[in-house]
Amino acid sequence: MRRAIGAASFLFAVSVVPAQADMAIADYLTIVKGEAAVRPDFAVVYLAGTLDGLEAANAAARARGRAYYCPPEERTPTVLDLKPALDRLLAEAVERQRDFERYARIVTVGTVSLTALARVFPCPEAAAEGSAGTGPGG
Repeated sequence: MRRAIGAASFLFAVSVVPAQADMAIADYLTIVKGEAAVRPDFAVVYLAGTLDGLEAANAAARARGRAYYCPPEERTPTVLDLKPALDRLLAEAVERQRDFERYARIVTVGTVSLTALARVFPCPEAAAEGSAGTGPGG
């Protein structure tokens, strides 16, 4: 039943929101504020999908030796990690950006989400990683 409700919400949102690979911050904020044709909790559903994509991208980057963010091995980031971190970054951007409205139309949820995850789960410094292999035989 829960899956059916989620699928119905997604299908409704897809029919209302223009097709695009990533959502602009302005659209995300409209949904979160309850000003869109979809319920505000759709933002959480959207973030779950964004997180899935970022996890795949991070795994590929990690395989190449340079992860974007580094959660502890025993846990995977969740929407409960992402949403508050994303919302904090957006609150900072409101203060920092000279033209926040323009910024919000151009910058995407995925981009800011990646930055948010990198802040919540920072990776060791590159210098520390590089020094690990400088010993004997390294």
